[in-house]
Amino acid sequence: MRGLKITLFILGMLLLGTQTFRHVYVKWIEPTGSALDAYREEVDEDIAASQDLDELLVLYEKAREARKEFEDSHPDFTPEQRYSQKTRVIFEKEQKLEHAIRQLEAQSKSLFDLHFYWICGLLSVVLGLLAYCRINRWLGMAGMITGFTEMAFWTSPLWRSGGPQGEFDKLLTTKLVLSLTTLALLIGIWLQSNRDVQGTGEPDSSESV
Repeated sequence: MRGLKITLFILGMLLLGTQTFRHVYVKWIEPTGSALDAYREEVDEDIAASQDLDELLVLYEKAREARKEFEDSHPDFTPEQRYSQKTRVIFEKEQKLEHAIRQLEAQSKSLFDLHFYWICGLLSVVLGLLAYCRINRWLGMAGMITGFTEMAFWTSPLWRSGGPQGEFDKLLTTKLVLSLTTLALLIGIWLQSNRDVQGTGEPDSSESV
C-alpha cells in the first residue's frame, strides 16, 4: 500500500498544484486588455462591468422597453428591416443583454455546484479517513481517492471570456481558495500518514482486503 500512497500523492500534487497555478495566472497575471477595446460598444462595456444579476436586469428592461417602443412606433416594420444598419443596434442590445443574463445565471449555477460537490468530496475524504483508521484500510483509501478526485474535478481551471466579469471573478476566487484548501488537506494527510508510520517503527506493508 505504501507504493500506492506515494503514487496517488504525487498525482494529486501534480493535478492540484498545476490547476492552482492556473487560477493564480487567470486572476492576477493574465493580460486582459486589447487594442480593440476602444471600439467596443457601450452595451458590451456595461455587460463586462456588471457585478450581479440585478444590474443586468435593469439594463435589459431598458433595452426591452426601447425595442417595444420602436416596434409600436413602426407598425409596418418587417423582419427584414431588423437587420438594417439603422435598426440593428436596437435589437442587438437586447439580445446581448439576454445572452449575458443567461451566461451569468450559468456561472451562478456553476458556483452552487462547486460548493455542493466540493463539500461532498470533503465528506468522502473524512469518512475515508475514519474507515482507514477503524474499519479497513483499502475501504478508507477508496473513500479518500473518491473525495479528492471530486474536489479536484470541481476546482478545475477556468478560461476568461467576454460577458459579465463580476460573477466570473467570484467563481474563479472560490475555485482558487478551494483548490488551495484541497492541496493543504492532501499534504496534511500525507505528513500525518508518514508520522504514523515512523511512530510505529514499522514499514507500511500491504494488507489484504
